[in-house]
Amino acid sequence: MQEENEKKLLTFCHRLQLTRRKPVPDRHGFQVVIRRVEQPFSAHADEEFNWLLQCLGFFEPIDKGKTAASVFKELVKATGQLQQGGGTGNALSSSEIAKRVNMSRGAVTNHLNNLHRSGLILKEGSKFRARSKSMLRTVKELQDEIDLVFKKMEETAKELDKEMDELLRE
Repeated sequence: MQEENEKKLLTFCHRLQLTRRKPVPDRHGFQVVIRRVEQPFSAHADEEFNWLLQCLGFFEPIDKGKTAASVFKELVKATGQLQQGGGTGNALSSSEIAKRVNMSRGAVTNHLNNLHRSGLILKEGSKFRARSKSMLRTVKELQDEIDLVFKKMEETAKELDKEMDELLRE
């Protein structure tokens, strides 16, 4: 009996490992880093903008010039202009952004990849645009998506607890 329970537990653990290793197809797959960073005392817009990006995992020590913020700001401005003008399909290429922020295309591409991975910008072919012209809307959308991930995690945890309880009772 004990040998049978151990075998069931091993099978369960093996199945758990296999199911957790499979990538979950998700059109919104991105990685968000949330950091607790002290908010600046200043109400200056640039400092507040930089603080938001810092909370979202940008501004590593290597990014001393806050170049990620320059790239992101340019995309937010361009997206806002497009939305005010009624257009929605005109995003910016990495070359266009590089010219606007006076950086190399390679550096811009690196920041664009990080911003895209974090879910702050969207990629449309070879061009990019901000997720929204509104920082509040961007943060709210990220929060909603994180809440959905946690809801799925809670459901899975309940199932795992139930299966573990059943195995331990046998």
